[in-house]
Amino acid sequence: MTIRTLRIACLLLLLAAACTPSVNTLQVTVDAYISAVSLSDVGRILDLLAPYQRALREESPDRAEAIAKEFRGRIEDGFMRWEGARPTGKLELDPLGIAIIRGIGLGKEGAAALPLNVRFEDGNMRGIVTTRALTNYKSIRWDSIPTGRIYLMGFPFGKVINFATGYDDPSGFELLDTVDLEWTLTRLAGVRTQGAPGDWFVESVEPVEGTATSWRPAAATP
Repeated sequence: MTIRTLRIACLLLLLAAACTPSVNTLQVTVDAYISAVSLSDVGRILDLLAPYQRALREESPDRAEAIAKEFRGRIEDGFMRWEGARPTGKLELDPLGIAIIRGIGLGKEGAAALPLNVRFEDGNMRGIVTTRALTNYKSIRWDSIPTGRIYLMGFPFGKVINFATGYDDPSGFELLDTVDLEWTLTRLAGVRTQGAPGDWFVESVEPVEGTATSWRPAAATP
């Protein structure tokens, strides 16, 4: 290989590296979205939401207020789906992933989302992030919970447990332990918002079918 050929090869490698999206940016975006949902920070959710940012870019500026109202309604619907699951015992998912984030308790209460895999599609303009959501129900000290009611994700996935602390025996319930989530992120080149760490925005969040695992607490001690 000649020196000139070697230089060209090195230049191509550098250009390829420069064009490869940052996996860290996608993971930070996922974490920021989880934080925004857990804090009910609607403004920051909008900052991180690809459908909303795309609509603002594609529609005329005089429709900005109407677009914001529409997407605030979608976000509120996601929050209400978790609230509605408490009396019905069944969680209905929303495409923005708000109900599932709230249901599992990601961003608070000890739950966590561990990154598993990132792949890029559509000429590196779409990223698919897979995370494993851990409920961390195993860390609950059942005998120290004040008397009342708590709502937990059950098994099969989508079931919601209405648990009466101080009365119900936790060993009678099969609880969600882990489930994999697939995050679709879209790169919107040139779009910058205060709440987003880069130009990647969340398109959708959904559970990966067949990945849910369960756990059953030990019987309460007398």
